[in-house]
This record gives sequence, C-alpha cells and structure tokens, in this order.
Amino acid sequence: MPFSIVNSQGRQILKLEGAVTIRDAQALAAKLGEGLEDGAPVEVDTSGLEDIDTCILQLLTSLRKIVPVLSFDNPSETFISAVDRRGLRRELLNAREGL
Repeated sequence: MPFSIVNSQGRQILKLEGAVTIRDAQALAAKLGEGLEDGAPVEVDTSGLEDIDTCILQLLTSLRKIVPVLSFDNPSETFISAVDRRGLRRELLNAREGL
C-alpha cells in the first residue's frame, strides 16, 4: 500500500509514499472513511511521495472539507509540483506562497 494512517498523540498522520494514483483512490477513500477519528487533526506526510495524480489530489481537497484541520507539513517537491500544475495551492496548501 502506498499509504497508511497512524494515530499519534491526538492527531492522525496520513503517509503517502511512492506512487499514489487512481488505482489507489478507492482503497484510500475507504481507509480514510474507516480510519479517521472524529474531530482529530490530520497531517499529511508526503516526504516519500514519488508521484501523485489528480484523483488523489481531489480526494485530499474533499478531505479538507470534512476534517477540522488538514496540514501538509514540509510537503515534498513532488507534491508541491503536482498541486501547482493543477492550480490547487489555495485549496490544499492554504495559499502558502513561500513554498
């Protein structure tokens, strides 16, 4: 699996590694549906990400709407590049211009 969810100290960490593509979208959506705790912040770790497609970025955009806090601490260059190519910086990275 190119993704995992770990609960740690009142927060949830969604780790994306390798290539996360449309082939993983259904499983990722199901895992998020069953694995997220209500009201807990979610941090997305993209440090090991090699490729991500639009479908997964759309899933993350939807996730932002249903969790109280969604953060991308130290997003990888691969992630930032994919976000920028699709014009989703404001939606996913809160318009952090310094990246």
